[in-house]
Amino acid sequence: MTCYEVTAALAAAGISVYYPAAKQEICREPYVVVQNGGTYRYASSDRLGYSLVAVHCFVPVGRYPLLDRLVGQVREALAPLSPDLRPTGRESAHIVNDRFRAHECTVEYLVQKKL
Repeated sequence: MTCYEVTAALAAAGISVYYPAAKQEICREPYVVVQNGGTYRYASSDRLGYSLVAVHCFVPVGRYPLLDRLVGQVREALAPLSPDLRPTGRESAHIVNDRFRAHECTVEYLVQKKL
């Protein structure tokens, strides 16, 4: 499972999706950014590890109720990728991103990997 596959699944669900730094203007419509969060080995194994995938969700300032809806759409779109892609249960606080004039939160996913 790669960031490309995650991006493709989100786009297929009708969600506007970008890679990091691809969208840098003020947020006018809901969208997500898919980011590789690194690969790590399990402490008990030299052959098995995991990669993290962060899905950053953005909605325009003043449209805060859409943020929970967008997060729900992300979860629904990525659910069929299980068990290869699993939510970690970590979701960031909902913040205001002044640079993009957006409400933002991040949902994290895990992909198990052979090292």
